[in-house]
Amino acid sequence: MLTLAIIIYVILAVILGPMWPLEMFFKAGLLGKFIVAAWVALLIGGINA
Repeated sequence: MLTLAIIIYVILAVILGPMWPLEMFFKAGLLGKFIVAAWVALLIGGINA
């Protein structure tokens, strides 16, 4: 799960920039917040596994 979170981060960082989680959380609508929350859940799940 951690590997998947890192891959997703790298892909979106190339497309949107390295600060995409913060930008999507504060500037995007509800869908952006959902995407960031899902990514954070993957990241936390991978770290705790």
